Amino acid sequence: IRAILAVVGGYRHAHPDAPRVVVGDISLREGGRMDQHVSHQNGLDVDVYYPRRDGYLSAPITTGQVDRDLAQDLLDRFLAAGARTVFVGYATGLRGPSGAVVPYPNHENHMHVRFPPPGS
Repeated sequence: IRAILAVVGGYRHAHPDAPRVVVGDISLREGGRMDQHVSHQNGLDVDVYYPRRDGYLSAPITTGQVDRDLAQDLLDRFLAAGARTVFVGYATGLRGPSGAVVPYPNHENHMHVRFPPPGS
């Protein structure tokens, strides 16, 4: 959670007029099974909606609504904060190091950020 807060804080400082960052699924408070999000069960994965060009604080419906510059900056900040993998939609145009930024189905409206386990 600290890494997420640090990334969001840095992003807000760099882009004070940008839409707020909207975080989707992380994990349940005490961990455990999440029916649709098996990878979120350990608290190391987080879904973050792409910033929208129109400023709305909801998941974009089309990739045309994604502010690609802000989304790329956010992605880059997550990588700099130690994210192991960031899954992005194929049509988002977001890029990064191979193996770290991975185009993945059903990620056109959010990035899925995976952090390594503590101490690894």
